[in-house]
Amino acid sequence: MLQQEKLVSLLNRVMNQNARLRKGYTQAMYHCPFCNEQKKVPKLEICLEGSDSGSWHCWICNSAGTTLKGLFFKLRAPKQYLEELFSITGYVYRENKETVQQEIHILPSEFKSLNVNSSSFEFEHAWYYLTERKITKNDISRYNIGYCEHGEYAKRIIVPSYDKDGNLNFFSARDYSGESRFKYMLSPWAKDIIGFEVFINWNEPVTLVEGVFDALAVKNNAIPLFGTSMPFALKLALVKYGVRRVNIVLDNDALKQAIDIFDRIEDLRTNKLDIHLIRLGEKDPSVLGFEKVNEIIKSSKPLEFSDLMKYKIQL
Repeated sequence: MLQQEKLVSLLNRVMNQNARLRKGYTQAMYHCPFCNEQKKVPKLEICLEGSDSGSWHCWICNSAGTTLKGLFFKLRAPKQYLEELFSITGYVYRENKETVQQEIHILPSEFKSLNVNSSSFEFEHAWYYLTERKITKNDISRYNIGYCEHGEYAKRIIVPSYDKDGNLNFFSARDYSGESRFKYMLSPWAKDIIGFEVFINWNEPVTLVEGVFDALAVKNNAIPLFGTSMPFALKLALVKYGVRRVNIVLDNDALKQAIDIFDRIEDLRTNKLDIHLIRLGEKDPSVLGFEKVNEIIKSSKPLEFSDLMKYKIQL
């Protein structure tokens, strides 16, 4: 909540107006500066929390973006406001001679690796949570999984994601205490990234899943979407590397989003590409486990037009 309060305070100064807050401090509404709408209820919506944190959209002129950084640039916000934004969200602000802003992502300062044994209660609690989810010691080492005892991400498992060069590009923070009303928190950065990219072999089938624990369960070339929408960077990579098969593994509640992902891949593809839409019933990959999930994936068939129509009728 402290981060949201800081963001709202900063946004009020940048927008030169006070926010109308909705949905328990998770959305801030402003009069849009791009179309100068002056409705009784402001129509520029900014998401402050959750998988779409940082995204913004005007319901009048359809101006939109996925990051607060992009909004600040579009508003030509002064440098000190950008620096304050990066300080709140965990970016490091730098300038070179061409005044290009570079973002260096870092894990929370309270992050502790679970590869390093500890006798603390929180270490034991975090370790127990992972073993209950069938996460192995090898998984912990391979993915650099850790936890936080204190701070904004206290009592949460931290699962980092790294790009093809091994640089941190995102992380997911899962509550293991049962005390938080939010099971997941995501790093406050743009989601136009490829999750677990450092581990992806584009010459092999790629499996798209919702979260990091689903990806850890599937293991084989699994990419977490950190939600149910498909990043543009991922769509471009599928075309660039000529991927021949994509498995979309989302739970039943996300069927519409899975169909949307299918349509977007279809729109962009320039190579022969088999798309498998895999439904797991009432259980997600992390519950079914590695062997069962991969057995289902292996035995699945490419999505045909008739199947697609049948699924769309169900929506």
